Amino acid sequence: MRLLRRVKFAVILVVLCSWQSLAAQQKPIAILHGRLIDGLGGPPVEDAAVILRGNKIEYAGPAGSAALPPGSQMIDAKGKTVMPGLADMHVHLQGGWDGISVDLLGYQRYLNAMLYAGVTTVMDTGDYQPWILQLRQEAAGGRLLSPRIYATGAMIDAADPAWPDLAYALSSRTQIPELVERDKRAGVDLIKGYANLSDRMLRRLVEEAHKKKIRVVIDQWERNGSPDLVQTGIDGFAHAPTRKMAAADIQLIQERGVFVITTLTVEEYSARSRLADLKFLDEPLIADTTPGWFLTELRAEATRNLSDPEKRDAQTSAAGFDEMKGNVKKLFDAGVLLAAGTDAPYPGVFQGEAIHHELELLVAAGMTPLEAIRFATVNAARLMHAEGEWGSLAAGHTANVLIVAGNPAEHISDTRKVETVILNGKILDRASLRFDPKRDPGFRAVNGNFSSPMQ
Repeated sequence: MRLLRRVKFAVILVVLCSWQSLAAQQKPIAILHGRLIDGLGGPPVEDAAVILRGNKIEYAGPAGSAALPPGSQMIDAKGKTVMPGLADMHVHLQGGWDGISVDLLGYQRYLNAMLYAGVTTVMDTGDYQPWILQLRQEAAGGRLLSPRIYATGAMIDAADPAWPDLAYALSSRTQIPELVERDKRAGVDLIKGYANLSDRMLRRLVEEAHKKKIRVVIDQWERNGSPDLVQTGIDGFAHAPTRKMAAADIQLIQERGVFVITTLTVEEYSARSRLADLKFLDEPLIADTTPGWFLTELRAEATRNLSDPEKRDAQTSAAGFDEMKGNVKKLFDAGVLLAAGTDAPYPGVFQGEAIHHELELLVAAGMTPLEAIRFATVNAARLMHAEGEWGSLAAGHTANVLIVAGNPAEHISDTRKVETVILNGKILDRASLRFDPKRDPGFRAVNGNFSSPMQ
């Protein structure tokens, strides 16, 4: 009887604590006296207030003009920066670390790493279609702790697809209406055409997709940025071009309203320049969220002797990386819509941490810190035609908010100093997002046995 009373008391205590935690989350949240970067590119607002009610932003502006709701949960952000949650608009959530191996079962580990790094929105640009659409569904339904997920589903490639497990094989023009209708029924956010499609096939794919009100993004490797591809009617490039871009090529992209996802990080990986110094693996956004075996295998990859063809490929990619940085600046100056993406995962391109490195590379390419931040906030939302819903700290927008130490408007690397992540109006327990080998199931990746690197 005494044991039963103890059990009842314990249950009541757990319920009471849970109720108190829920009640705290349901209170309006007032973030006070921080520096406000709204994501729109304007100058920061010093001594600002951001007020969240439910899953929406109620106010963002000078603290002196804020009306604090009674009973608000107060967060003192003095000396810190309040900014929108970040978006990575080119990822592949099947996991692994090398761009080839696959870890479908360990998805929560990767989602946690993104949230830990302040990534509140992602676009998966090529994956196992039913699997990625289920992840998107469960994230949207609040049953899966995850950034918001957009998805292209499976890629559409030619008869011999570069990634057969991730693509529909298109061998005849007569297949196109059926493939597009399948994607329409599945509700993909975009269709991704891939490397081996002929321009004729791509043009037909774009025409059919546009009839169904679906946009098409393309990745054709070294042909990205080609005016021939732009002339097919595509809506965007999944990667910034690594080819030499004439002024007329840039102008055509701008005139046609074609968007470009930057992905400087993955070209840097291909050049193997980041792997030359592995000190970055001690970065908390990596070290706190990554299994030891990931890092062991990555270190082995970084230090192995390359074959002569691999050395030549790295040299080619190094030249392409330089062209890519220059092209991003030219595209930006021309007014092309640019959104930040990373193509994670690859060696040195980690889910979550990579978007911070992408911002650093964008600044190195000639953008100001505020311009780079815009690529990963409101520009990402514009790419998805959702700038009225998320991407900036504006009244009525989804309450995805970061509090970081320092001033990213002056030092872009300060975006890494994430202290608080608010997802859909709820303050996340960042400590619970760290990798814990005691709680992790220990799933290991398998070799995907694909025929060529994914981009």
